[in-house]
Amino acid sequence: MDVSVAEAARALGLSPRRVRALARAGQIPARRVGRAWVVHLDPRLPPRSPGRRLSARSAWAVLGLGHEGLSRSERQRARERQVRLADLPPAALGRRAEVHRLVAHPAALRRLEDDPRVVLGGVSAAAHHGADVIAVDRMEGYVRDHHLDPVRRTYALRPPGEGDNPNVVLRVPAPAWPFPDEERYAPRLVVAADLRDAGDERSVRAARGLLE
Repeated sequence: MDVSVAEAARALGLSPRRVRALARAGQIPARRVGRAWVVHLDPRLPPRSPGRRLSARSAWAVLGLGHEGLSRSERQRARERQVRLADLPPAALGRRAEVHRLVAHPAALRRLEDDPRVVLGGVSAAAHHGADVIAVDRMEGYVRDHHLDPVRRTYALRPPGEGDNPNVVLRVPAPAWPFPDEERYAPRLVVAADLRDAGDERSVRAARGLLE
């Protein structure tokens, strides 16, 4: 079956950048369609493991935050991983936050973006860092654990039902809040990680641009 680079990356347990490199080198069956690669996967092959997932503290250190309490060797490993961040599978940073995918009335999205309890991330902060991706019908952000339920009540956010497409992604960082007080936008590397998590080709391409 033919799939996008992002889908192939998830199935193979590789980063999208690595999948593109393999495609260009002819090491996996793939072809160009316009500017994008289409990868042929054999559905009979079992999916590969997504690779090692870093601890939440290590994930934030790779993203340039939460260095407090790390040893010198842990800081060094974080710097080495940061250099090759584009080659890490998205799952490696998955423990940095608990993800809540929710549904909001479209009229509430702008008010939610302006809420001071929310640090904007992903597609909602992409343009702030110059990424070539924007979505007016979706919102992504980070909230503190004790703010999650109040924010959900304020904007009548609900879990998606059958046939619903979530239009809000709220992430609760673990193990502690990594952002400075009054921060409005997540840093560039964090936004890149959020966009890679989205998995669609446009977001992954925007993430690659931020990392490069």
